[in-house]
Parts: sequence; structure tokens; C-alpha cells
Amino acid sequence: MLDPQDPQDAQDPRDPLREMFRQVAASGQARAHAVPVARIAERARRAHRRRVALAAGAACLVLAGGGMTAAALLSDAPTPVVPAVSPSADAPSPRETTSPPLSSSTAPGSPTKDGPAGDPSATTDPSGRVTTSPP
Repeated sequence: MLDPQDPQDAQDPRDPLREMFRQVAASGQARAHAVPVARIAERARRAHRRRVALAAGAACLVLAGGGMTAAALLSDAPTPVVPAVSPSADAPSPRETTSPPLSSSTAPGSPTKDGPAGDPSATTDPSGRVTTSPP
């Protein structure tokens, strides 16, 4: 199969490396054959199972993430409210209320002149609240 018009063949018609490559190519062509259809079908089924398993796993992850997000957004736990203005040290606390001014004739723990609704047994305790004693 030497072609005298091919420049490579014209230079050295007995190149040993070229002849070995031609023998290997002829041997490979003689042994080459098509893969059986059953083997190709099995590989396709295996690849399909892998793709389906991957898609199912991804769908589970998406659903789980969506469920967790929905649960977090719809939970009834109130978020803490931050005060608009920080309290100053000079402002009285809500428990520290100023007691009403006492008249000079009324001392804490003593009956008032009129009492609430005209009750003479009403007294004012030290915190300024009016209390009535039982009859």
C-alpha cells in the first residue's frame, strides 16, 4: 500500500515505525465490534435511575426548606419591641408616683376630714392611697 506519489512513501518505503502503526490499526479494526443492545439499555436505565433519584432528593430539599421558611414566618412568637427612646436617669420610673399633697391637718395614717364619699373612717397610707377601715 505504498503510494509512490505520497512524499512520505517516496522518501523511505521501508519505515519500520510506519509499518508497525499500520499493523496495529489493521488488528484493531479486525477486533472491533458493536456493543450488545442489552448492555447499552442497562447503562441507560442506570443513568435514568440516578437522574430520578437526584431530582427526588432536590425536590425534598426544596420542600423542606420552604416548610421551614413558612413555619418561621408564620410562627406566633412575638418579636421583642425596642423602646423608641432610651429612658433617661432623671425620669421617674412608673412605680415611683408622686403622692398627692397632704393638707396640714391630715397626716398619713390618720382619718381625713371628709374621707372618700364622706366616709369618716377613710385614711391615707404612707404611699398616698386612701384606705377605709372596717366598721
